[in-house]
Amino acid sequence: MVFALALVALMPSNQSLWIDEGFTLPYAQDSSFANFVSRLQSEEGSESLMPLGMFSSWAGAKIFGRSELGLRAVSALWAAVAVLLFWRVGVLIGFAWLPALLACQPFLWYYAGEVRPYAMVIAMSTGLLYASVAIVCSEGETNRGLHALLLFGPLLCATHVLAVVPFAVVAGVVGTELLRERWRPRPRDLPVLVISGGALILLGLYYARVISRGADINWEGPWKVGLSNLLFSGYELLGFVGFGPGRYELRQSAIEGGIGGALQGLGRPATAGLVVLALLYAVILLRFCKRPRSERPAADRLALMAGFMITVSGGFMFVLCLTVGSPFWGRHLASLLPFVVLAVGIAAATPSGAGQEPVYLLTVLLGATLLTSSLLVRFHPDHRRDDYRGAARIARIAVQDGKTVWWAAALESAEYYGVVFCRVDEVDQRACVVRTDNREKRSLEHLPEPDVILISKPELHDRPGAVRSYIDEHRFRLKRRLMAFEVFELP
Repeated sequence: MVFALALVALMPSNQSLWIDEGFTLPYAQDSSFANFVSRLQSEEGSESLMPLGMFSSWAGAKIFGRSELGLRAVSALWAAVAVLLFWRVGVLIGFAWLPALLACQPFLWYYAGEVRPYAMVIAMSTGLLYASVAIVCSEGETNRGLHALLLFGPLLCATHVLAVVPFAVVAGVVGTELLRERWRPRPRDLPVLVISGGALILLGLYYARVISRGADINWEGPWKVGLSNLLFSGYELLGFVGFGPGRYELRQSAIEGGIGGALQGLGRPATAGLVVLALLYAVILLRFCKRPRSERPAADRLALMAGFMITVSGGFMFVLCLTVGSPFWGRHLASLLPFVVLAVGIAAATPSGAGQEPVYLLTVLLGATLLTSSLLVRFHPDHRRDDYRGAARIARIAVQDGKTVWWAAALESAEYYGVVFCRVDEVDQRACVVRTDNREKRSLEHLPEPDVILISKPELHDRPGAVRSYIDEHRFRLKRRLMAFEVFELP
């Protein structure tokens, strides 16, 4: 566990805040709790569907500060909570080393270093896993697991609305187990049941109200729900991401060539790591499947239970997103990570048959490979986030030199880095930064002519294509590239 916590300390960074983190910034920067609540009540984006996650960022900023590292520190803190809870899971089943395997996961490394609620989702989901394991392994004593379920379940659902799906699956599995054991609540269980049930009812009413006023998790972009969602989610959750191209490069390859383009982007020296990791998973799966059913250790039951929860939750998420037409990615399944690690860890380390010693070689090799992938995610320049800090610096310097800048990118991260945009009633002035986010060509004609144009992810911020057309028509030249940004200037 000490090793795992030491790894957690390396997860957050002072890299530039990127577009997704920018959506959290207004909450983290609210000066008072009243302002935070007011913003949450009026929010029409997905942030209103992760109320406890936004509150965590608000509280974290008050404790750790508003620097990049300070804002991300709260996510690292939740990663540490996940490690501690996973240690408790490991102790219950005789696998006390499990938190080390969790801390080697690239998925955890990425989201423990991001100002979003996904590390908190992983922590609360680990509490849910602890609850289910404690009930299954209780041998008649279920209070500890039940109370954990009634605590972490509502907290998980309040952290992100999509976590309701795995919570419902876990609650169904646990409920079946309790019925099989003919469990009856004791008097001391009733207050916990009432409080937890009441919290879930209030939370359900809140989500119903928020969704009815138009808030949703839809992500506007070129993506459609399909096989790519499942493939990329598995790619992230199983830890392959560090050995592949960076997210931005992979994204651009997928936009240009679909799944084929994305697969083509995997051709690089580090791809050897993808092959090694895939082979390790294949060996682990074969060992697990070849064990005679009559000789399987008791821990295999937990691995199968975790696999069932992963399959049902992921399948339901796919059907749900297919129905509403909104794509999902690995982060939307963050609550499944503890179950993935448990299933893989048990399958890798349990002996081939009853009475045999555990086999740790596969687990050590798997952990080392995953840690290598994690270190690449954390330190390799290909895996850096969108460089809003560098783009904002270019914009500020241009304005100081008396130039007009067009900005086709997100606003929140730009403002965090000191970009001051022209007021709507002052668009005729020079030497300022002008918003051009998704403007039509006709509206661009009324803006001051630019000397510098910064554009990021045109499929998001220039969907009509007006800015790109302006660049071509006026012979702007590409002067510089930053991560997820292009900088154009007149010759």
